[in-house]
Amino acid sequence: MSVIAANTDVPVSVKCRIGVDDHDSYNELCDFIYKVSSLSPTKHFIIHSRKAMLNGISPADNRRIPPLKYEYYYALLRDFPDLRFTINGGIDCVDEVNAALREGAHGVMVGRAAYNNLWNTLAHVDSAVYGEPSSGLTRRQVLEQYQVYGDAVSGNPLSGFFYAEPGNSLWKRKADAAFLNKNIKTVKSFFEETLVVIPDAVLDSPVAELPSGRKDLFANVRGLLPPPYETRTEEVVVYAQS
Repeated sequence: MSVIAANTDVPVSVKCRIGVDDHDSYNELCDFIYKVSSLSPTKHFIIHSRKAMLNGISPADNRRIPPLKYEYYYALLRDFPDLRFTINGGIDCVDEVNAALREGAHGVMVGRAAYNNLWNTLAHVDSAVYGEPSSGLTRRQVLEQYQVYGDAVSGNPLSGFFYAEPGNSLWKRKADAAFLNKNIKTVKSFFEETLVVIPDAVLDSPVAELPSGRKDLFANVRGLLPPPYETRTEEVVVYAQS
């Protein structure tokens, strides 16, 4: 991490699981955090609150089988007050983001939920998390504003934009085909090619009400905290994470 930091002008961070296979105790996680933060400029850690299992299970199973241990994350806040920690893993909507923040999280990373259902997930962030007025924009208006920015972006970052809506599956197929078509040069031409399969009622509707989530997701986490970490004087072993 020191080498990376020496070659960039921006702060560096580490994203890690809470453990790997049998190396999954809270003290081992703390040993890792302590050594990295002590021997490098790294002061920000994104903590995926599951351990990684490297014994042959699939990446998909690694995202659901190891149990979530949010208490490890909140214990890190207690034991490393000079560092910044972002919580990740199993947080699927804005309600749950706010629940984590109310419990004291420094920041929240939402991964697949935002990617898979980005309209209903991200459209509420500015108002529900940051207190900004709702824009009231429809999908069509968002897409119109996106065109200028999107011409500089490769790939298909809108793959979850019509999640669970009529025409979504066909739109994804047309979108994938359009990206392989060398005649599609701009986002405008991409939209003209693909949006014909999405009903006007979907394009012209504003974002739905804020989806409800598990507001009590972290309600009992303080009662589960492991004992405080005591820095060990012996050599700390740094382990890899998936």
